[in-house]
Amino acid sequence: MIGFQEDNLDLWNGSFVGIFYLASGTRSTQRSAVQSMHRLVIFIFFIVSTFVGADEFRTWSNPDKTKSFEGQFINRKENRVTLQLKNFNNLVVDINDLHEDDKLWLNQNHPAQAKVAADANTKTINGNTVFDTLVFGDDRETVLKKLNESKIVATTVASAHIGRTGLNNIFHTREKIGGLACSLSFDWGSNGELIEITLQSENKKLDEYTTILKPCWKDLEALLISIYGNPKQAAQMPKAEKLQDSQMLASHLWSLEQGGSILLGSSKMDEKYQVVVRFTKTVYP
Repeated sequence: MIGFQEDNLDLWNGSFVGIFYLASGTRSTQRSAVQSMHRLVIFIFFIVSTFVGADEFRTWSNPDKTKSFEGQFINRKENRVTLQLKNFNNLVVDINDLHEDDKLWLNQNHPAQAKVAADANTKTINGNTVFDTLVFGDDRETVLKKLNESKIVATTVASAHIGRTGLNNIFHTREKIGGLACSLSFDWGSNGELIEITLQSENKKLDEYTTILKPCWKDLEALLISIYGNPKQAAQMPKAEKLQDSQMLASHLWSLEQGGSILLGSSKMDEKYQVVVRFTKTVYP
C-alpha cells in the first residue's frame, strides 16, 4: 500500500488514493534523448561522488601535518572535499590544504569525475530512460543485461544463480547514499514488461529513523531535484508513527515526461523502516 502525507491531501480526495500525478507534455525524440543523457550523467555523478558516505572515519591532516582531525568522506567536487566530523557537522576543505597522503587517498578512492561523465556520454541512451538506462517496457533479459553493464548498481550474485533468486534486491548501488546501501526491486506487467522500479535503503529500527534514515531521505531528495527539477508536491519526511506495516508513505511526487511518476518517501515492513524511491509507469489523472 502507498499513501501520501496528510498535509499534501489538498490535491487528492482522501488518503492512500490517487497518489500518482501526471502532467505530460510533448517533446521531440532528440530532446528527450539529450535530457535522458543529462539525467544519467547527473545520476552517476551524484551516486559516485556526492552521496557516497561509504568510508570509515580517518585522520586528515594539513600539508605539514601540524594539525589533524577525524572525518568521514562525504563527497568531492572539483578541488573541494566535504567531510563529516564526529559531531555530525560537515566541513568543506580545499584539497590543496590537505597533506599529500590525503590527496593520494582521495585520488585512489574518489578520483575526479571527468572520466565518469565522459564514459557516460559514450553510451547510447534511449530518450525514455527512467532509472539509469532502464526503460518501462524492457523485458527481464534486457533489464538484467543493462543492470550488469550499469555504472550505478552492481551485484555479488553469480549469473548462474540469478534464475533462482530473481532480480529483486540483488542489485545494490555501488556507493552508499546518505551512508546507507540501497537495493533495487522490480514489478512486471502481464506480458513480462517492466512497469515499476523501486530503490530502497537498507532496513533500520525505529530509533534509527531520524538519525540514520533521514540523511538518506534528504540526499535522495536533493538527487531527484537535481535530475528531475522541483517536485509537483513536497513535504517533510513522513513521521515513523504514521507508517503502517507494508505501507509506503510518500513525501514527494514528480511527473515523468515520458509518462509515469516518481515518489520519494519511507516505508515499514515487519517493524523495520526504509527510505524508498518508486519509479512507476502508473498514471493517475
